[in-house]
Amino acid sequence: MILDYSFVLFSSLLVACLIPLYIYRQKVFPFVYKTGPLEFFIQDLKAHMQKYPKMIFDYSIIEKTKDEKDIRIRQTLIAEDIVSQFYYYAYEKNTQKGIPREKLWTTYEERSFSNPKTPIDWQERRELAWRRDKNKCNRCGTEIKLEDVYTTFAKDIAKGGGYNFENIIILCTDCNKVLNAKNPKNTIASLHLNDELMQYVTS
Repeated sequence: MILDYSFVLFSSLLVACLIPLYIYRQKVFPFVYKTGPLEFFIQDLKAHMQKYPKMIFDYSIIEKTKDEKDIRIRQTLIAEDIVSQFYYYAYEKNTQKGIPREKLWTTYEERSFSNPKTPIDWQERRELAWRRDKNKCNRCGTEIKLEDVYTTFAKDIAKGGGYNFENIIILCTDCNKVLNAKNPKNTIASLHLNDELMQYVTS
């Protein structure tokens, strides 16, 4: 079968047009894809982590993953490393500041003793401890709303700790999950921080 001259000419022109597009895709597009989004990702990630002022994060994972060609995989590895650092960050429960005596009530002392059942004035104690700590989590330092506050104790109630303010520790949702974790892998995956950082990963 003899090909029509016009068909051959059209095919040649089409190939000639596709070659520059192929070169652009192979050379230019990967360059923009690999450098641009990662820079913005790192900026967003570091800005996000500033909301945890009590923690210092190691960003050496950025350099360690430099040979990873897939931008999404690299971003994921970086995010997972930072979340893991948040989870394993060293933290020790310590006695906290008290509340000025003029803010205490007459039944405060008698209801502060160790008891498996929380005192009827527990919500007031919880709120005052939150205000004492300037609305911030004791472990990571992030700001939290009163309705999102969790508590733990410097000395566990089951071990004789009381409900006095010096024993009350204020926590955010994620730090509460960390301190009560039974399965590290599942807990890390359930953290709000994990969801928030993964939102920055290129889709």
